Amino acid sequence: MIYIETHSTDPTWNLALEEYCLKELVQFERIMMLWQNDNAIIIGRYQNAENEVNLEAARALGTKIIRRPSGGGAVFHDLGNLNYTFIYPIEGLNRLHISVYAEPMVKALNKIGVPAEIRGRNDLLLDGKKISGTAQRIQKGRLMHHGTLLYDSNLDSLESVLQVDAAKVASKGVTSIRSRVANIKEYLPAGQFEDIQAFWQALLAAFDEDDPLERFELTPEMLAEVEKIQKEKYQSWDWNIGRAPAFEYRNSRRFPSGKLEVQVNVRDGRLQECKISGDFMGMTDLGSLEAALKDIRYNPEDVGKILARFDLPFYLGGISTEEFLQCMFEDTYTA
Repeated sequence: MIYIETHSTDPTWNLALEEYCLKELVQFERIMMLWQNDNAIIIGRYQNAENEVNLEAARALGTKIIRRPSGGGAVFHDLGNLNYTFIYPIEGLNRLHISVYAEPMVKALNKIGVPAEIRGRNDLLLDGKKISGTAQRIQKGRLMHHGTLLYDSNLDSLESVLQVDAAKVASKGVTSIRSRVANIKEYLPAGQFEDIQAFWQALLAAFDEDDPLERFELTPEMLAEVEKIQKEKYQSWDWNIGRAPAFEYRNSRRFPSGKLEVQVNVRDGRLQECKISGDFMGMTDLGSLEAALKDIRYNPEDVGKILARFDLPFYLGGISTEEFLQCMFEDTYTA
């Protein structure tokens, strides 16, 4: 397996490099990356920053808000957090079963004395508390699976900047962000790892033992392409924040596969605009689905016919047609 380091803690660079590896380094069947971001909130592709982030707290801390290309929820990154990325060919993989992709990391963690386990739709837990959130994206026949590892993060900062909706907290049976996350360091014997860099190297050794890693450094020409992606996409306001149009109707519901939010503008009984967001585990751009829902009659039957044309798991993760219609037509639709 190819191993690549980013040599940066800038989230806009790291996400650009990750995207370049997914799209362009197709000569390598499998790629692994370990990397860090300093003081950033990384929101899911389908999320509204205003709904997920305490913007005032983020500004006070100088925290960057960057959108990633995969689904899922918002996460806080600092230098006490270690991120990982796996890139695999999609053929033969179970695209909807996230444990398939998370299993190598869980195995490596167990090997170095961290008894992590996979639970829920996209979490790694330690002693019942979340130490990692994961997400994935499909591009050009390849799958990128990436996640966080809370090793020694500032959980006070995490709690202050992430504005999690009440439904999400209630669905996990707890009452605050802090009570459901934990740092790996808290569960290790004193002195097991000197710092996060030692933890990083131990993880590398664990992976290398089972599947030897071949380090790869990008050429100057490759790095120039990464910089182009960084500037044109991940440093742009349009990608990270964007301007939401004025919607006449908005509703959100939490389902087992995640939160779905639907915002629509209806005129003369027809959908003029539809915006879909949430922390569901979608794997491709929503633009074509949103476009297909324009200029049709605003009723469950017509919307359902449009949804039937799409392979919804690629767009909405585990959100079903029935759940989508329940959200869009809260008072008039019953599955």
